[in-house]
Amino acid sequence: MNSLLNANPQHHPQSQPCIAKTLNGAQRQELALKVLSGTETVSDLSHSNQVSRKFLYQQEEKAKEAINQAFDDDKADESEVLFYLPVTKKWIRQLVLGLLFICHSSYRGVNELLRELFD
Repeated sequence: MNSLLNANPQHHPQSQPCIAKTLNGAQRQELALKVLSGTETVSDLSHSNQVSRKFLYQQEEKAKEAINQAFDDDKADESEVLFYLPVTKKWIRQLVLGLLFICHSSYRGVNELLRELFD
């Protein structure tokens, strides 16, 4: 039976290029906003834009994720360790010289900074 299907390729429908793949970011964003607004059903949007409902739900999820990220508390980021810095005597000397000569800090100010930050 497979040989009959493959024997005559004229009976196979030509595959259309996927419209969803041709949409740019602004068009995808517009579709996501329409899904989020609920003014049209997902089925109607899918039919009128010739994209699948699955694609529209994916765009909706991306939009929800972006909204949640935009309004998320930044407090979690404040406690995240960015990197570890090995503090050696040589590094402290460089810090002191930088504060004195580059930042024009007073010697008393440098001592206070070191006392407060490094105990």
